[in-house]
Amino acid sequence: MKIKLVGLGILSLFLMMIIPAYAEVTEFSIEKSFYTIDEGVVFVGTANEVNTMINVVMENPNGKENYLVGAMSNSEGQFKTMPKNVDDNFSIIGTYQFTAFTIQKNDGFSLSLEFDGSKVMEETIPLLQLNSIPDKIIEVEKTILFYASIIDESLIDTYDGRDPQYSLENAPVGATIDNNTGKFLWTPSKSFGSFEDVIYNFDIIVTANNQEDRENVSITLKKAYEQPVVEPVVEPVVEPVVEPVVEPVVEPVVEPVVEPVVDSTIASFVDQSKDPQSYVDRYNNEESYKEWFDDNYSQYSSIYEAVGLEEPEFGICGPGTKSVNGICQVIKAEESEGGGCLIATATYGSELAPQVQMLREIRDNQLMNTESGSAFMTTFNEAYYSFSPIIADMERESPIFKEIVKAGLTPMISTLSIMENAETESEVLGLGLSVIVLNLGMYVGLPIIGVIAIVKRK
Repeated sequence: MKIKLVGLGILSLFLMMIIPAYAEVTEFSIEKSFYTIDEGVVFVGTANEVNTMINVVMENPNGKENYLVGAMSNSEGQFKTMPKNVDDNFSIIGTYQFTAFTIQKNDGFSLSLEFDGSKVMEETIPLLQLNSIPDKIIEVEKTILFYASIIDESLIDTYDGRDPQYSLENAPVGATIDNNTGKFLWTPSKSFGSFEDVIYNFDIIVTANNQEDRENVSITLKKAYEQPVVEPVVEPVVEPVVEPVVEPVVEPVVEPVVEPVVDSTIASFVDQSKDPQSYVDRYNNEESYKEWFDDNYSQYSSIYEAVGLEEPEFGICGPGTKSVNGICQVIKAEESEGGGCLIATATYGSELAPQVQMLREIRDNQLMNTESGSAFMTTFNEAYYSFSPIIADMERESPIFKEIVKAGLTPMISTLSIMENAETESEVLGLGLSVIVLNLGMYVGLPIIGVIAIVKRK
């Protein structure tokens, strides 16, 4: 008897080894759209392998599982089960899960059927649909944030626990959306601005379980610059030349025509009652004004010649500019605002990373809008920028060190998200102290407790 059991076990193992791994079910459904309580349910489908045994397992709404029926695939890989009475196998109203497989249930094909007490039918999947998103208005260098969401939140449970996936189509450069949460972020730079309002239209798309929906979003970027005022060109008044009256005997004396003296060294748009340096400052600080001058007054070698000023010596630049390789360039606004978070940018790889965006928003929207927050940032920046460039360089040189820093920053960034709720002076002060205490507990308190516990064990 033992020899037979051993032989049977070896034979089973041998059969499992020679059965092809790809003999799996690829299609599985019921033959009709529904069955009444007096009928028998018939399952049909297709497998990768011909002449293969197909097993069908049923799980009732209470989670109890049992073998239901089997069938053999034909020479084309198709199979059809014998009818199974609805009245005998469906006793609880609710959703039943059926899985067709050849060897492993986990590799099978699943199907959900609903039983309402009188008939069995395929489970109805709700329609995937996005909530309406109202039009938005924003200014340059301001961050816009909102969330895309679906109307029926219960849909999430119908997709095997996976959230619907969000994406953008034809969105402006720099705009991002979180695939899972639908969080939209965009901070338009000055390059997006214009002399009038600019409207950006794009689509937010959500997909789940072979369904897709999209919502058109309209964001109006408000007018960023004033149209340059072009001074009218004053044409010189030329006195008409009076032809002399020719007398028959006396030769007339023709007076010479005196042409008006026009100062050709100063451009026509210059108001000489104004400070000429004001035109130079506008040229250096306003990109639109610079483009207007370069396009319309190319006959002048520089703005200095056009307004009647001497060209500055090499390396000396006007207000609002600096010398770079001997060329005066406009100082960017971000260079005068204390810089960005060097360590976070190096850790997450981009200034547009969600974590870096969140830190920037807390700094600009919460801390810098209150006296206590501004005082804290002044003290913090003095210490932070003394070592952050070194840490950022080390992260760029060592990927391992970068991952260590990222692991260390993650808890702190999570706690800092609390500050997004602070609006008043007292809220910034209260929540700020709470965050500081919480981080001291995580980064200092917990290690000390751990060390004390280890010492006591010894």
